[in-house]
Amino acid sequence: MAPADHPYRVRPASADDLPAVLSILAERPGGTRPATAEPPDREKAAWERVMATRELTVYLAEDGVEAAGTASMMLMPHVTYDCRPTAFIEAVVVGYAHRRRGVATLLLQQALADARAASCRKIQLLSHKRHSHDGAYDLYRALGFTPEAEGFRLYLDP
Repeated sequence: MAPADHPYRVRPASADDLPAVLSILAERPGGTRPATAEPPDREKAAWERVMATRELTVYLAEDGVEAAGTASMMLMPHVTYDCRPTAFIEAVVVGYAHRRRGVATLLLQQALADARAASCRKIQLLSHKRHSHDGAYDLYRALGFTPEAEGFRLYLDP
């Protein structure tokens, strides 16, 4: 997906990529885990479930030296929409040192290509309202997304 001269490459994460993905997620607001810490058993167990879920892809962007960004996409089968799946993209995170270099664009372009290859009817991208002024919404619009639905969340923990 990336031009041949682009320094970043995107690939599906593998079972061995949990530390790399966690190092990126540790940089997001609210990330409290030290990037160098050994993943706790709870995160290892969750990663095993992720890796075993055929309809879920975690993408990893790398520059040849380190992990630069990650995103997740889940395909949900339907009996509606002419039996075509819906793709849900979430958790698009780019490490601070790699921002504004096209990493999020590459991650999303790969996810969109995979969604098209899976004959998805629609793609829903979830992004917090706090990103409306940091360039993320501009990126989503540039890739063809339109803000057409109002979303709701219910967090089940106190």
